[in-house]
Amino acid sequence: AVNLLLPPDGASFTLANDSITLQWASIGSLRENESYIIIIEDVTEGEGRRLVDYVRDTKYIVPVSFRPRDARPHIFRWWVSTVRQTGSDDQGQPIWDSAGANSPQRVFSWQGVAPEGTPQP
Repeated sequence: AVNLLLPPDGASFTLANDSITLQWASIGSLRENESYIIIIEDVTEGEGRRLVDYVRDTKYIVPVSFRPRDARPHIFRWWVSTVRQTGSDDQGQPIWDSAGANSPQRVFSWQGVAPEGTPQP
């Protein structure tokens, strides 16, 4: 399984954090048809808000567009695994099969919009 490095489990991010970078240790040289799959779920949202992406690097910058849409902190769960492309579908999109065990899951919190300040007298 992939060894997750950063952010540490339970890390907290706010509006001041323009981006969040997820990082893990390399499992060695990937073959030409292999990649890492990154899965990020917004646990707080409760509506299955999930981001799945494929990369060949050992880091991933979470898109700002995935930031929570309300002022409360959201808990995100993430993990990484390796996959192997076994072909393409009729739209030319890659077909991926698992090529390794899932990493342990980690969580981080992210507050997406600035909370309203206390009114000034």
